[in-house]
Amino acid sequence: MLRHIALIVSLTLVALAAGYAMVPGEREQWTMLVRDGRNQEALKALETRYRAGKREVDAVVHLYKLYMSFADIDAATRVMEDFVHDHPNDPQVVSLLAKHYGDIQNKPAEVRALERLFKLAPSQPTARDLLAYYRLEGAFDREENLLRTLLADQMITANDAERLGLILAAHGDFYGARDALTRFDEIANPERSVGRLVLFDVLVQIGDKTTALSKAASWIGYWRKASIHRTASAELPSTRLIRMMIAVDEEAARKLICDVQRNETPDGACELRVLPDAEAAPDAEAVTSVELRNESGRRRRR
Repeated sequence: MLRHIALIVSLTLVALAAGYAMVPGEREQWTMLVRDGRNQEALKALETRYRAGKREVDAVVHLYKLYMSFADIDAATRVMEDFVHDHPNDPQVVSLLAKHYGDIQNKPAEVRALERLFKLAPSQPTARDLLAYYRLEGAFDREENLLRTLLADQMITANDAERLGLILAAHGDFYGARDALTRFDEIANPERSVGRLVLFDVLVQIGDKTTALSKAASWIGYWRKASIHRTASAELPSTRLIRMMIAVDEEAARKLICDVQRNETPDGACELRVLPDAEAAPDAEAVTSVELRNESGRRRRR
């Protein structure tokens, strides 16, 4: 009899414990409400947890999404700003705030959030968004500072390195322009000529003529090969570069240019013809061609 009573009591206690364990907790309650599409009830449950200081990441994100689904922008903004305040050094949280400001078209606040995000986790996508804003708003000082940071961190693209080099050269910062355009020269496609022509001039300005001429010699071979794809009316970059090289040091320029030619046809002798340029000033000279001739002086056919 006593054993029977003990068994019944034990089973009752086990059943009560199992029933209690099966009662959904607060987290399961709002999760089921969200899953079932009962958004108003889910919102009230999440608001209660939020006011009680229970601000788990997934609960805050769901609360934010519910506010946005009900177009309660002010409440959604408050929740997201509090979220960043609670996690100030988390790039993912700051990126959510930046995206929120972008969604509600608060551009100044979005840019502030992007600047904060870039300091926490520098990346090219964030830099691209900031640069686009700076250029649109004419904030060129902020653009230059960001480009300098990208250059120092070796994160700069070829286009941005060229732009930074041109900006610094225009400001008379030739050493800064040299660094930016040297990086451009290292990563840009070989047919890009504008930044390289400016780099040549910058190197000459700072007195590094040897480096300027050697770099020019490395560019000119490709540019001459690519010149057949250009229109006849446009001045070829190779022609302009040769003219610049001769203006710096004619003897060294002739030697370097002829070395490039001999690499293409080793058995020929080089003759650099300098003739008046119809588009230049009357007393100016321009290089119109570089020819290879054999030992008898006859022009080689290519």
